[in-house]
Order: sequence, then C-alpha cells, then structure tokens
Amino acid sequence: MEIAQRETRVPATERVGPRKPFRLRERSRQLVLTAISRSGPISPAQLSTSTGLSRATIASVVSELVGEGRVVGAAEEASGRGRPPQLLSVAPARGYVVGIDFGHSHISVALADRSGAVLAEHNQDLDVDASSEAALQLAAESLRALVATRPDLPAAPSSVVMGVPGPIDNTTGRLRAGTLLPGWTDLRPAAELAALIGSPVLAENDANLSALGELAQGAGRSVRNFLYVKAATGIGAGVIIDGALYRGARGTAGEIGHVQIRENGSLCRCGSRGCLETVASAGFAESLLRQRPGSENLGLRELTGNGSPAAGRVFNDMGRAIGRVVADVSSSVDPEYIIVGGRLVDDAGELIDGIAAAVNRYTQPYVSAQLQVIRGALGRRAALVGAIALAVSTANSPPGVPAVTM
Repeated sequence: MEIAQRETRVPATERVGPRKPFRLRERSRQLVLTAISRSGPISPAQLSTSTGLSRATIASVVSELVGEGRVVGAAEEASGRGRPPQLLSVAPARGYVVGIDFGHSHISVALADRSGAVLAEHNQDLDVDASSEAALQLAAESLRALVATRPDLPAAPSSVVMGVPGPIDNTTGRLRAGTLLPGWTDLRPAAELAALIGSPVLAENDANLSALGELAQGAGRSVRNFLYVKAATGIGAGVIIDGALYRGARGTAGEIGHVQIRENGSLCRCGSRGCLETVASAGFAESLLRQRPGSENLGLRELTGNGSPAAGRVFNDMGRAIGRVVADVSSSVDPEYIIVGGRLVDDAGELIDGIAAAVNRYTQPYVSAQLQVIRGALGRRAALVGAIALAVSTANSPPGVPAVTM
C-alpha cells in the first residue's frame, strides 16, 4: 500500500514535466530577443504581433530581459495625448560575430557587432571550386586582416558562421555528394576552418542563409512563412516556417534542384537523371544561348544583355520548370511568399514571371490567390547577411538553448 501511495504522489508525468515549461519560457525569450534585434526599436504591442506571443507574456519576458541588461527601453517621442509607448532595443554587447560566404568565384568575410551592424568587410575573387584548402586559407587570412584593423575588438569572435553551396549532413558536418563545389565533397568545412582560425565555426547551406538574410533584413522581414528560391549555378531553397529555418531530419530540406522532373532526362551531377537543375541553371542557360553564332565564348551576363528575346524565352522556360517544383512544395508548406534570389534573377527578370505563372497554374486557386512571387531585396549579399544574422542569433542565445533562427 505504501508503494502505491508513493507512485500516486510522484507519477512519471510529474518527474519529467518541469523541463517543458523551461523550454517554452526560453523559446519565448529567444523569440522576443530575435524580434527586437531584427526589427530595431519596437514597441511591446508590435512585439506581440510579430512573435504571436500574448501581451502578458511579452510584458513578463521583457521585464526579465531588461533586468538582465540584455534589452533597453526608451519612450517614443510624444505625438499627442497619452503616454508614449516604450520602444525596446537590444542592449549593446561587447564582442563581435563573423559571417563568411563562399561562392564559386568569390569569398566574402564580414565582422559585425552583436546587434548585426557590419563593422568591416572584405571581398575577394577566387576560384573556390579549384581548391578547398586555398579557399579556406584565404578566408582565415581575410578574417585575421579584418580583426587587425579593429584593435578595439576582442581577439576571438563570439560566433562564426560560414555558408557553402551544398547540403551539409546534420550529424557529421560533412558536405554531401551533389555539392556545387566538387573538390569539397565529404569535407567537414566548419571543422577545417575552425582549425585555421582557432574558434568554433558553424557551416550552413547558402540557400538557407539567404533565406535567413531575407528574413532578417530583406523581403521576408515581416513574413512568418516563406520559401526562398536561389537560382544560380544550381537551384536550392530555404524554408522559413513560423519565423524559423526548417532544415529537416538530415539537413537537406530545400534541395529542390534534385527533384526529378524528367524520368529519362539528362544525367545530373548528383548521379540521377532528369533533375530540375538539368533544365534550369546557369550552366543550362549558357549551353543553350552559346549555340547562337558568335556567342561561343561569352559569359552569362553578355549572353543575356540588351534584352535578348532568346534569353528571355530561355529564362521564362526555366522559371516555369522551377515553378512547377515550387508549386508542389507550396502545396505542402503553405508559404505566404515565394522570394526569388540568385544571379539568374539579376540577369533576367523573366525567370520570376515564369515561376509565378507555373505556381499559379499548378497550385489550388485558394493557395495561388494569396501567394506572391517576388524578387529578393538583398541580391547577392543575401547569404552573407544571413550568415551574420545566424551568428548574432547564436551568440545571443543562452548556453544550451538553440537559436530560434536556426
């Protein structure tokens, strides 16, 4: 009887229950911190709208954060009767974060303070595909050179985030087969760079970082659910759900470039046949447009210049192919916006028209009626801005609590 009474007093649900309120509270705190850092001075009412948290929860969390010195408030300038609302900002923090973007022909390195403001930046042209060792070494040297220009900063960054054009295994940190950097396959880029700079590094897919960049400072700034499509050397996507990046179980969510659309199509670099990238990518566009006499040695920008009708048709057709896949994804995740970026958008706006036409054709009317396809606001800086945003979120997260934007 005594044993039964003890089991009644301490059921299993009570033994494990206290952890859940803690996690919910920490998530609320991080949602508020992320919203304040992303939006700048913001009122409690605006915080409630942007985070979906109740005003009572906002008031309680803000009170805690102000007491800890992580958030500061100032009254808005009065414009009429009544008490002006308080505007909240992230308190200035010592230290800095690092964002690094590895493209195919460039490396961009930026230092930012812990509010996300860029302090220094260096961009360098390099054939990144040719040698992972040379590219990583150059990134490390660029970082050291930037830090040397700022003697006011600590020697070590608070966090470092690097972006690479390929899927990264969540468990091993290795670049999976199919990356656009052939010499980097099976490499652990974060571990390699960390060994060179002496600080921990987080590696992320560049399309995911571009999505975070648009969420933080671009076309997705006021949007909770959207799909970012990067159209460049390859085709990738970043999925934002409820204001957070969705990676999937293995870190490969958004790899739409390898969705098969032609069963007996051309061989893809991933080893499959008929993938989306075989009919929609920079390389595919170049191969078609170079068939015109005198175009054999021209780059993509020259091939698409001066309003070429042929280029317009090629890009519109590629957009329709991308849009067909995006329509299927949209039916599953129900985004508010499709935000399109990458260098193919810079070179030919017809791509977006094609994507929009296919999305409208292949989604249910009630979905397409409220789904907008728009151009990204950050251009080719999206991945770098996203790397900084993720680095800030990581640096500002309490120990042991994942950053919300991750």
